[in-house]
Amino acid sequence: MRPASSLATLSLALAAGVLAVGGARAQSGWVDPPARSTAPAKPAENRPEPAAPAAPPSAAPQVRSAPAEAEAGPERSAARPSRAARHAERPERPERRLERHRRQRRLADTPPVQAAPVPPAARPEPRLSDWAGTAQGLVADYFDAVSAPGPAIVASAPRFYGDQVRFYGRTVSLRAVMAEKRDFARRWPERRYEPRGMRTFCNGALATCVVRAEVAFRAASPGRGAVSQGIAEVVLEVSLAGPRPVIVSETSRVLHRGSASAGTAGTGRSA
Repeated sequence: MRPASSLATLSLALAAGVLAVGGARAQSGWVDPPARSTAPAKPAENRPEPAAPAAPPSAAPQVRSAPAEAEAGPERSAARPSRAARHAERPERPERRLERHRRQRRLADTPPVQAAPVPPAARPEPRLSDWAGTAQGLVADYFDAVSAPGPAIVASAPRFYGDQVRFYGRTVSLRAVMAEKRDFARRWPERRYEPRGMRTFCNGALATCVVRAEVAFRAASPGRGAVSQGIAEVVLEVSLAGPRPVIVSETSRVLHRGSASAGTAGTGRSA
């Protein structure tokens, strides 16, 4: 029985030793204890520690994170509809649809904006130029007829005047004009009228030309011993609407008078 007790005692001693070694390892954290060196330890010298080299800059470019859809893979991107598709699938509200239709109708009804045409340079119409020449020719012939001696002015009146004439502010007939010319020729049997200049203004809408003539005149009556002379402005309106040009209005005023006695020498109005 002694050998058995000795063996039990040895087993307990070995177990206690194992537990002691395990506790030391758990406290120190060592797995294998370091081997003991037989060489004596040298004292540490006071040497400066070399500086650690600086880490070289990384030449590799920074990698940006991919979008979430790319990370998710093509299957997820394809499964998610686009914003335009989601908007198309969304039903449109009635008031917005009505407003859109109204806007499209206004755009369709609005006429296109066109640039204003540039008016051409003002130039006289050929017809007006011809009318002005015709009116001036008629007025020149009229002064020649007025300058004729005696009652010749009365016989030539129907050639120059229309059926109705505004004669010195009054609308009269051709017969009344001829009576005025007859009295004028009897009062001033000697007459001379010389136009010095004419200004003509034509109206295409009315087919008329107004001729303003500056005239040097001299009228004499030997029986009465009267003379009238000076400068007068004679205004004649000529109508070209009919088959021939005719005078439809006449008036005059004296601009400058020379030696004169009783009476007024116009172009056919009695004194």
